[in-house]
Amino acid sequence: MVKKIVAFVEPSFYGVGFVKTAFEMGHYVIAIVSSENNPVIYGYENYFHVLITADIRESQSVLNAIKDSVFNRKLDALIPATDFASHITAKVASEMGLVSIPYEAAFKARNKDLARKAFIQKGVPSVKFKLVKSLEEAKEAVLNIGLPIVLKPTNCASSQGVYFINSMEDLCSSLTELIAFKETYMGFQVRDEFLIEEYIHGPEYSVEVFLKSGEAIFSAVTEKITSPLPFFVEEAHTLPAGTLTIEEEKKLISTAIMALDSIGLENGPAHVELKYSETGPIIIEVNGRPGGDRISTDLLIQSYNFNIFEATISYYLNEEVNINVTYEKASTIAYLTSKKNGTVKAVKGLTKLEEEPNIIKYNINVKEGDCVKIPESSDDRLGYIITKGKTPAESKKIAFSLMNNLRLEF
Repeated sequence: MVKKIVAFVEPSFYGVGFVKTAFEMGHYVIAIVSSENNPVIYGYENYFHVLITADIRESQSVLNAIKDSVFNRKLDALIPATDFASHITAKVASEMGLVSIPYEAAFKARNKDLARKAFIQKGVPSVKFKLVKSLEEAKEAVLNIGLPIVLKPTNCASSQGVYFINSMEDLCSSLTELIAFKETYMGFQVRDEFLIEEYIHGPEYSVEVFLKSGEAIFSAVTEKITSPLPFFVEEAHTLPAGTLTIEEEKKLISTAIMALDSIGLENGPAHVELKYSETGPIIIEVNGRPGGDRISTDLLIQSYNFNIFEATISYYLNEEVNINVTYEKASTIAYLTSKKNGTVKAVKGLTKLEEEPNIIKYNINVKEGDCVKIPESSDDRLGYIITKGKTPAESKKIAFSLMNNLRLEF
């Protein structure tokens, strides 16, 4: 393999999988970051060759930083490694003549109201929704849509600022909190427009997909388990989902591809979240990147021996992407969360994690003296366990058994 110069914009969370994969593939890896501390913060300090600092919230800053470096006109690929900079990266890559997804597709994926409009225009199964800026507009929207509803930011992630609303009192207090939420990860500003959406009953899934000219050359469905309402924290993922018929799985995948087509995304990886309602699949949101929450870094590799980061890097390098994978085993990730607010006195049940042969890895990052709370977003989770099994039901049963054995004492 010829060594290429590959730059990633702000590797973080799922994006760490990109730099590690590119480094292990033998490429020359550049990380374009907002802070020189980020490689240590996000855990990839040993997987890059050069850091370039820029204001990753501004396309011109990223472009200037590249042009002012010794790598001007030498990059073989420029890849977004965070959701928040996906449209910015697409714009810069396009200006540099590099492979990218369309700017408009990336921008719509990042802004949920624009994606919702695209779904409606293209006939993708979606929800009733309204974009609002004030309490008065929100109340009117709720009256038109009907309770219960979901209130959420238009451009955030990880369940930040997402509220289940079942009364006008809930709406008033939650919208007040959301309006005060001004800044999300890495200094990106939260838009001052919010979504009121119809609440959909039904189990939640995500479709992990890789597109080539609008066709899925890889697809798999992940079962998702979320926290009790009023929050939407993801507490477990199982791949593949073992709770669907073949026909239901096909419907989820085809609906996901319809949604991606509606925003103009035809190539590369995507992670599409849906619910399976009484009427069939309903789109929750689309993301033009690999799935996070260790779905891509661990579950896809365990269950299908498929490194979606490697395929994505090849796509951005304008190389032929051929995916030939087969199902090997089921895998589950379960997250540790607290059932109450308080200060932890002890964590019990850790010994059993070392003894379980079907555990792939775990990371429990809570200890005596830590203050914890009932989770409101993914940031409030306290660790994870990843397990394997011959079937989805088996891997899930093992994961939940181990997780239930863990106890936080207060």
